[in-house]
Amino acid sequence: MTQHLKAIYEGGVFRPLEPVQLAEHQEVTLLLETSDETRPRADADRPIWEFAAELVRDIPHDALSVLPTDGAAQHDHYLYGAAKRP
Repeated sequence: MTQHLKAIYEGGVFRPLEPVQLAEHQEVTLLLETSDETRPRADADRPIWEFAAELVRDIPHDALSVLPTDGAAQHDHYLYGAAKRP
């Protein structure tokens, strides 16, 4: 079963911000996503391509496959509706 909930980390423990439907002492696995305000600024220490890969990691492949591949060369067309350049 998967539940999504917000929590605050304080005093070495995660404190849920809403009620949780779990049995006492039930083991769970946490996947942590931090907000930008609390994220450590280690992003500046890694290459931009790693940061970009992380941003698109959870986008389904079929959604990415329909995106144009000439976005840089034809940016005026996609942004402003100009005719495509040859």
